[in-house]
Amino acid sequence: MTTDLRDLFPETKGLDEKSLNALLKAIKHNHENGQFDYLKFKQSVFSLLKMEMSEEMAIRSAFTTAATLGLTKENLLKSARKYIYALESERETFAQAVLGQQRSQIDDRKSEVNQFAKKIKEHQSRIKELEREITIFQERIDNVDQDVEEAKTKIEKTKEKFLDVYDIINSNISKDIDRIQQIL
Repeated sequence: MTTDLRDLFPETKGLDEKSLNALLKAIKHNHENGQFDYLKFKQSVFSLLKMEMSEEMAIRSAFTTAATLGLTKENLLKSARKYIYALESERETFAQAVLGQQRSQIDDRKSEVNQFAKKIKEHQSRIKELEREITIFQERIDNVDQDVEEAKTKIEKTKEKFLDVYDIINSNISKDIDRIQQIL
């Protein structure tokens, strides 16, 4: 078919190009070259309308000409329905693609958000546990400082007691040595 299908559907002008291209491609894919079908009929009607013929007269004239090539009303309607079916198939394919996009771009992302929320809760729980451990460790540090002071005090007292005993014994022995030297 040499005619641009866009010309046969002028109402589509200004609509989404990507959608229009997909649907026209489906129509073109179902066109059988050499057959006088709905598309060729529509093209003939458009050509007659350009000659300022009424729509009814253009349809009748196009059909009369096509009938000489063997086109019947039933065959014309059957071929038009074939293109409707092609459009419906393309719509179904599009609907499946939309569902796939919805799954990948919406549902999967919602799932990802749920996973992140779960991770956040796990991390918050872990943070609470770490804070609890930090509190315990800080208490131990605080107690260690107190324990260290108590230990220092105890060691100092023990040292003082030891040195007191040492001094006395050492002094006694030293005095004994002095006395022994004096007396002997």
